[in-house]
Amino acid sequence: MQKKLNPRSMKQENKRMILRYLIESGPHSRVEIARKTGLAQSATWRITEELLNEGLIEEKGMTIGRRRRATTYGPRRSFVTAIIYNVEVLETLVAVGFLDGAWRIVERFPTPENIGEFVKRVKESYKRVIKNYTLDERVSKVVFSLPGIVNTERAVLVHAPNLGWRNVDFQKEFQDLNIDILVENDSNLSLLAEVFFSQDVKKSAVSFFLYFGEGIGGAISVNGNVVRGKNFAAGEVGQVIIDVNKLRVVEEFLSVSKLIKKVEKFVNLQGESLEEKYRYLKRLWFSGDNNVKRVMEDYLYYVAIVLRNVIYFLNPGVIVLGGIVNDLWDTFSSFIKKELEKITDREVANVIIRDTIFKEVPPSLVGANVLAIEEFLKNMS
Repeated sequence: MQKKLNPRSMKQENKRMILRYLIESGPHSRVEIARKTGLAQSATWRITEELLNEGLIEEKGMTIGRRRRATTYGPRRSFVTAIIYNVEVLETLVAVGFLDGAWRIVERFPTPENIGEFVKRVKESYKRVIKNYTLDERVSKVVFSLPGIVNTERAVLVHAPNLGWRNVDFQKEFQDLNIDILVENDSNLSLLAEVFFSQDVKKSAVSFFLYFGEGIGGAISVNGNVVRGKNFAAGEVGQVIIDVNKLRVVEEFLSVSKLIKKVEKFVNLQGESLEEKYRYLKRLWFSGDNNVKRVMEDYLYYVAIVLRNVIYFLNPGVIVLGGIVNDLWDTFSSFIKKELEKITDREVANVIIRDTIFKEVPPSLVGANVLAIEEFLKNMS
């Protein structure tokens, strides 16, 4: 028997589709929305009016067609969809995200070693943020991006080795904020941002994100869905053994902080943060510093090995590189390609490898806002 369509659920799905389209592609006229979504113009007019009345979209301007001018509509930015805490070992970035996918960094503070002190700092920060930004109880979430294994269903950080935190119940720790708490691994969030905004990842059956930070992380998407695994550890390439004799894992070879420490045995790198020191390292590489060249070529050789393993194991259409370092491929692709060609069969090497599209900010921060938006779209009525 053919299942009857529920008119209410159809309307909700159409509403989600229109709002998602406007979030992903920017302001459009009603005629353009109808053409791109395939909905009837009458349904498009009715739903956009409903979204306007609910305060989720607003008039953005005018577009000039062949015959007349038309009003364009886009998501509102009068409230924040996410208050984001992008946690790295050395520093936590605080940002706000908006319904149009945009974000703004508003604070930063050194990440405390003690989880109790971290909770205190976050609560103090949260009070400051809500004084300056409006929340919407239907939409707004607090989202934590964390460098470790995260149980997303229970909002529990299972283990973050580089932070020394284990079994932290974020829902319990922040219940007095009276707002939904979302927690996710930084690599997964980075890939989620790419799935949302990048056409090549969106269209790829399988994609992989290689996250470069104090440690190394990885994330997998299949048909646009991030794969977390039975125990939320899918994609954790940093813990894969790469030196069998000494049981050394990928993280020991590709951690950005470990790379910096190796270089600093020979030369002092200018800068406070890992990003600043990495930028100075690049300058020394291009200036032909032999010590930097030797350390960096060794590092890039292991990047090629990890990429080769990902290519054979997952056969992805796209591999994205990013994290604290967001220009590794742009800067060093010629060397990595040569190493990769030596160890990879030509028949399976036809994979798009590129840097993340988010250059000025950790992609996990963008993904944290996307997570809040996706959660709202999933549950919107």
